[in-house]
Amino acid sequence: MGDDFSEGPHPGKPVHEVCISDFYLAKYEVTVADFRDFVKATAYLTDAEKDGGCLSWMGTGWRKYEGVVWKRPGFSQTARHPVVCISWQDASAYILWKREQTGLHYRLPTEAEWEYAARSGGKYVKGPGDDRELKHYAWYRDNAEGKTHAVGQKKANGLGLHDMSGNVWEWVQDPYDKDYYAHSPRNNPQGPATGKGRVMRGGSWYNPPQGLRATHRNWTHAFKRYTSLGFRLALTK
Repeated sequence: MGDDFSEGPHPGKPVHEVCISDFYLAKYEVTVADFRDFVKATAYLTDAEKDGGCLSWMGTGWRKYEGVVWKRPGFSQTARHPVVCISWQDASAYILWKREQTGLHYRLPTEAEWEYAARSGGKYVKGPGDDRELKHYAWYRDNAEGKTHAVGQKKANGLGLHDMSGNVWEWVQDPYDKDYYAHSPRNNPQGPATGKGRVMRGGSWYNPPQGLRATHRNWTHAFKRYTSLGFRLALTK
């Protein structure tokens, strides 16, 4: 686990060996239809709906707009698009409801689980520019036209998972600590006990190819919400 490509101090270093127990990961990111079912059942209001909207890309920077929320992200979407403008707290509320409805232990994946799945079972991943097939399995800056796209339109990875690179960033369970890899346990790392925010992985429609590496780490505060950020469910076996 970790970044083989960057030089010097880096939050994706040191490269280290990790072992994780069996788990399931959703084939697709949580969609607008999935989240709508939750809202209809619970009358839930997202953080964006309660507090000034969602951060949108304006060409030169991110700006928060009142009224930009999961059902109105500022671009066209269908029920099959990944839901966006979702804070980490919103994702957690959805997961709690999903558990209550199914009796199953849904959750966000850990950062280690997410990377294992993105690397098709922990396989070696290529550096930027090595893979000329990127456009066939990811929505990113060069082909996304500044918006999300319906899930599952691009090729799946080696584990049959779609959109692990691009389309939207995905929240994971772990708090963020840039130095965590230096003392991460080998077995089932859960992330640091505390951190300044929560980890998000995978890159999005907004990012260049470098931001879509399976090893690339990013983070934001748990209350933040962006038109480029959603989530995917994990399930304990």
